[in-house]
Amino acid sequence: MSGHRQRVQRRSDGGFSFVELLVTIVLAGIIFAAMTPFFANALRRVSADEYRVDSTSIVQDRIEQVRLLKWADIDQAKLNTTPTSTSFGDGRFGHDYWLFGESRAYRVDYVVTPESSATAPQKYVRVSVRHPDESFVTTADTIIMNPDPGDTDVTDSEPTNLSMTVYFDNWTYVKSPGVVIKRVQTNVVPNVTTTCLPAGQMPTAGLQEVTWTGLTGGPNYTYQVFCNSTKASYVLAAPPFRMWSTGRLKFDTYPGGD
Repeated sequence: MSGHRQRVQRRSDGGFSFVELLVTIVLAGIIFAAMTPFFANALRRVSADEYRVDSTSIVQDRIEQVRLLKWADIDQAKLNTTPTSTSFGDGRFGHDYWLFGESRAYRVDYVVTPESSATAPQKYVRVSVRHPDESFVTTADTIIMNPDPGDTDVTDSEPTNLSMTVYFDNWTYVKSPGVVIKRVQTNVVPNVTTTCLPAGQMPTAGLQEVTWTGLTGGPNYTYQVFCNSTKASYVLAAPPFRMWSTGRLKFDTYPGGD
């Protein structure tokens, strides 16, 4: 009897039984399976962050490359054309931008206002970069002055007859006196602020967006949109912006709400 107990004790001291080992493997598999989505999401976030960093570097590089061009070559069609060995700018432009080790190119788009002009006093350039696997777009812009503008009357050369349309996340929250656009002329001292007409536009069920026409753009005018909302105890205001072309602006009438 004593010899049997000793044999059992020695077998117990020798390690885990097959059943114990099997249970351990099953539990480990369940834990790893549960953690797989966490690691996958972490990898996606890391990849997205890397794409954002790369996109920021690319957009800054493209802006600098545009600024190195001759004035006549800062042309929207040229910048967006697929490059060849004989292209202007040594074939540095076009929509595709390849990074070392990447299997797919980043998408680059150039917007130039005015699109093509040899006499404009300045050109507004916006560069947008997007990775094909991501939905976010990284943008940067710059204003490049004509080194030999000829006509120094900047006001006559600024874009005119522009329009701005304002629409809403929920137009029913807009209350009287409605939506107002104010313009600040910044090239005079003191600056001159005017209210764009018509003042105090209200959206309706039949017209759920409001539009202003006949606006003047360029570097000397800053615009700001103000909205009266039933969901706020103060007048909502969009950040100041400059206009280079006709645009649309979506207004959040219930900040922090639905």
